[in-house]
Formats: sequence, structure tokens, C-alpha cells
Amino acid sequence: MSRHNVLLVVADSLRARSTSVLGYRRETTPFLDAFAEEATVYTQARSPSNWTVPSHVSMFTGHETHEHGVDHTARLDAGHTIFEELADAGYDTGLFSDNPFLTDHESGLDDVFQTAVGSPEQYDSAYETNGSLGDWPNGFWYADRTLEWVDDRESEWAACINLMDTHRPYEPLAEYDEWSDERSRELQESMGFKWHWEFLSGNLSLGFASILEQIYDGAVRQADAIFETLIRGLDEQGVLEDTLVVFVGDHGEGFGEPTAISEEPPAVSHRIGTHDSMYHVPLVVRAPGQREGHRITDLATLSRFPEAVRAMALGDGNADGPAFASPNGTVVASQAPIGPAMREEAERVCGDAAPFAKHARLVYHDRPGDEVRKRAAWGDSAHESVIKGCGGTVEDRDIDATVVRNHFDSDRYADVAIATPLDGYTEFEDASDTQFAGDLDDRLEALGYK
Repeated sequence: MSRHNVLLVVADSLRARSTSVLGYRRETTPFLDAFAEEATVYTQARSPSNWTVPSHVSMFTGHETHEHGVDHTARLDAGHTIFEELADAGYDTGLFSDNPFLTDHESGLDDVFQTAVGSPEQYDSAYETNGSLGDWPNGFWYADRTLEWVDDRESEWAACINLMDTHRPYEPLAEYDEWSDERSRELQESMGFKWHWEFLSGNLSLGFASILEQIYDGAVRQADAIFETLIRGLDEQGVLEDTLVVFVGDHGEGFGEPTAISEEPPAVSHRIGTHDSMYHVPLVVRAPGQREGHRITDLATLSRFPEAVRAMALGDGNADGPAFASPNGTVVASQAPIGPAMREEAERVCGDAAPFAKHARLVYHDRPGDEVRKRAAWGDSAHESVIKGCGGTVEDRDIDATVVRNHFDSDRYADVAIATPLDGYTEFEDASDTQFAGDLDDRLEALGYK
């Protein structure tokens, strides 16, 4: 039985429709495009949830979001993840990210790894972001730390690097910021860091959200360059050929896209809703020694990451097969209602939190070619559509939400007890506060938007 290294590269908030490897009109992922010539591209991959914590827990454990129920108010118990399984098998494991939910949070996802590297107190100015909203290094810093760690390993290793370059605020370096302009960057600076409630409340036109997409595309281009740094570094160290490489977005991102369910808010950022821009993610996998590229249109899910590792790194199965494809042609995703802190913020900004505090449940079924059937329920309302490629829909119609709920409540799934509630947890309340500039109207007028 052969054993191989594992590299999981997660571009936080990276949606499928903004990657040129999946046909986007802008060349946002030129290195990934070339890498895909010797890798497997899943064109219809879905994330387990629409935000970081539940999605990562599903990737690490293989359990669906509604089965494990883990979010920022619970601590993951020891012994349930593929990285701990690899450590027990003699692997060195490491996590590298600026995402506080992964490396500096009571949910305990950093405890899954033997080494965890988060945001440094000091770093070289060469790693600074191209903006004033972030006081953290860009993803190149984490790529270099990952490569240094790998170079020090004397046995098999498994690493996860989560890149926040594609997470708001979008502050790509000038050499990758190809599609924005000074005015759009000043707009983002005027809006601050957490701006979703201002859009969802209607206080700010959704048209401004689409302007931010120009900067986001540059951030995608930067994440692609960081991925190139990682791959070329592993190649120079002589370990790339013996490494399973998985590149993926943990969830997507919305820029004001309208939803098909009338009671559902538009897709803005992530965390709330059923829009496919928040769930359809890029997934590119290169098995150890793979030389032939494949394009798989079968429906796939990130929840199969542990099975893929066992098959392609531990040598228990096919070393170059569609390990992420759903065996039964069905994939589920879900989002629990927002918690008390976010409800309070919604009430403060929007006046009423009820429209945003609902369950999101999604069931995808495979179809011939590059198509999937999506059934999504937002609270008590539901809709069905056929999605073609990265966003085109046909056969739209409203359906009874019971159809979706019954699928989730069926004996296909079972609740799993893998976490302990965090009593009296309050840290996230501060993190959810809107940081909108008080003089926003004046600044927008100065920029020529009003």
C-alpha cells in the first residue's frame, strides 16, 4: 500500500462562476487553467454550506452540515476528522490561514492539526495587502510558511491552507487587480468591511455590489498566483509528484444576484440564502503522479474529501478516479438560521430580522451533461430549477417545501454528535457588527455615485 502527501488549498469565498477554468470570460485563473491539463476538474461541485465553519467541518469529517450541526457556537470534539486519522497513521499535519474561524476560534478547528499557523503579529512589508481595510498579510505569506513547513518534514505530511484573499475585503495587489479602478476601490473603502446588511436592508443599491465584483476578480487572480507559488515550490522541493493536491472554494459569494424564491433576500456576500453563487464552487484535483487531465460533469460534493484522501493518498482505492462525485447522484447543502447576534444586527439595520432568519435547504440531483437539478427551500418556500454549467437556469418552477424537508428528514441521513456546545459564547457578536462608515452618503456623493 502506497502513501502520499496531501495538500488542501481552500480559497475562501471562491465561487465557480468567477474562475476561467470553468469558463469565466475574464482570465482569473490562468495557472489553474494550465494545472487542470494534468488534473481532474469537477464542473458541478457543491459546498456543504454557504459559510466557513460548517463547510470546513463537513470537508474534514465527511458529515453533511445538517448532520453535524457545528457552527461557531460549538467546539468540535477530538477524533472525527481525516487530518486526525492521518496523524494517527504517522503523518505530520499543518493548518495555515488568516481565517480566525480556523486558527483563532473556540470551535477548535485548529486543534485538529499538530501545527496551526494564524495571523502573525509582525510580518515583512512585502506581504502587505493593497488597501487600508486589512491589517493582515496576504496569502503569499501563508504559502511561504506552508512551503517552509513542508521542507522541514521527514515523513508524509498533510496540510490545509485557507486563503482569505478572495474573502472580503478584496484587496489584491496591483499586478493582479486588472479589472477594477480607483473609484471602485474607494467605494469599497467607504463601505467598510462588513457591508451585507446595508444591501439587504435596501439602504444601498444592489448595483454597488456588482461594482465590488471587479475587485473580487482581481482577488481571484491573486489566489491563482498564490496557488502557483505553492505548486512550483513543492515541485522545486521534489515532493509534488508524491502529493495529492486539492484546490477548492469552501463556499461561494454573491454580488446582488436575484433569487428565484420571492421571500428570499438577494445573494449578497455569503452566509444567508440558497442562491447557487454561494454553493457552486471550483474543485480541481491532481492525484499523485497524474498526467492526464479529466473533466467530470457528474455532481460532486466537498463532503467526500475524507474518502478522496483515503482513496488517493492512503492507497485504499482508485488513485485517479472521480472520488468527489456523488455515488448516488444526489448532493445536499444547508444553512442554519442566523443566531442571536446576527439577528440583533439585522434588526438594528433592517428593522426586522425575520426575513433573514430561516433555514436554507438544498437538494441537487445529477442530470445528463453539465447540468444539475436544484431544489431549494428557504423557510417554507421552495423552488426547483435546472442549472446548466455555471449559472444558466431552465425549467424554473415553485414547489412544495415539504419535498425538500422530507429528503433531509429521511433515513438517508443521521445526526452525529461530534461537538460540544460553547456556553455563554459572545465573541462572534462583535465580529458581526456592521462597520459601515458613518458618512457613507457624503462619501458616495463625492465619488460620483449620488
